[in-house]
Amino acid sequence: MKHNRKHIRWRSWDYSSCGAYFVTICTEKRERYFGEIKTGLLNLDLEDPLSYLNAKLIAVKAFEFWKEIPLHYKFVQADCLVIMPDHIHGILYLDLPYKTEWKSNSFGPQRKNLPDIIRAYKGAVTKWANENLHAFKWQRSYYDRVIRNEEEYHRIKSYISENPNRWCKGSS
Repeated sequence: MKHNRKHIRWRSWDYSSCGAYFVTICTEKRERYFGEIKTGLLNLDLEDPLSYLNAKLIAVKAFEFWKEIPLHYKFVQADCLVIMPDHIHGILYLDLPYKTEWKSNSFGPQRKNLPDIIRAYKGAVTKWANENLHAFKWQRSYYDRVIRNEEEYHRIKSYISENPNRWCKGSS
């Protein structure tokens, strides 16, 4: 059976080019692996200690692995990140000053670009969770937006920081 999947990448954009990228990665079936949000903060279920411990550890590791991205990709700066119960929002900045050739987004092997970075990040979180806690899965792909200017950057950064409060009010 052939599936018609919607292309969510900007087809003419080179995802290894310098710039800031807003990324959203959701868990499979929006499973709330990372806990719950109450009063604008990520709170974890204290009634179920195992659930609390597992959610807290996965959230902590997801945060740690995000901050470690620049250790594995020297051309990346990891900016803000918020971990929600069933997804994360973050900004990554790619800086490849030696890059001289423009390549439009294409299917095939990906290296030193946003898809490569996100694949490695998702793989690291999944591997750690599956080896140390229980089955964990991300949704198949992720969402991104190329941040086009400073005004948009500040608006997105504000959106990320306010996301827990919006969650409490019923809209994330």
